[in-house]
Amino acid sequence: MNSKKSKLVVALLALGVILSASQAQAFGLGNLVSAVGGGSTSANAGDPDAFLKSAQTAEALMGNSVNMLVRSLVSKEKVAEIEAAKKAASAVTDAAEKQAKLTEVRTNSIALLNERMSNENFKSDIEKMDGRQKEELGASAFNFMLAMLQDKALVEQSKGLITSISANPMNVGKLGMLKDTASSLSNQLSSAAQIAGKMPSIFSAVGVKAPTSKDEKEKKVAQVSGE
Repeated sequence: MNSKKSKLVVALLALGVILSASQAQAFGLGNLVSAVGGGSTSANAGDPDAFLKSAQTAEALMGNSVNMLVRSLVSKEKVAEIEAAKKAASAVTDAAEKQAKLTEVRTNSIALLNERMSNENFKSDIEKMDGRQKEELGASAFNFMLAMLQDKALVEQSKGLITSISANPMNVGKLGMLKDTASSLSNQLSSAAQIAGKMPSIFSAVGVKAPTSKDEKEKKVAQVSGE
């Protein structure tokens, strides 16, 4: 097992410890470890272009969800630092370097969220929010978990898709992009798993239920620019 895959499996195993069995089932994470760690590849291979489009949508949903969670939960000073780093990353002209810097910003954002959500006063602080703040936070948490479910399905699909593309000379030119996208999705899941186990505290505090299917409709929230 390579280091990226091992990192994801470890993160999800840790998540499984945090979540109860019923919560893991509700979030659709029960089979994620086996799917990423060498489990079933029987998912329908599908259309590579449709896969790439779905992956782009899922990554955008995750990115905006993290941005909104940061705005709801992290101090204004830290938010300003994240926004400045995001602006600097967005100004980079080299595509690969730009993506690497934006990924670093998201990783740092999740680290800040993890620190904030580990505070013993975290849930009571949420309960003190006004109605609009709770609604925005609940929608952002819902979309975050929805993005994880979509990532999970896409990671599973990528296995059969890459195998299919490798045997099809007509589409072999897309193989590199598919592999890069699958790797990006896996890294995104690994990073998101750090705070996924703390989401039940948000859901219970704001009175929102977590999504149980990747096909549920995302909740409307503000779109934060920069990714």
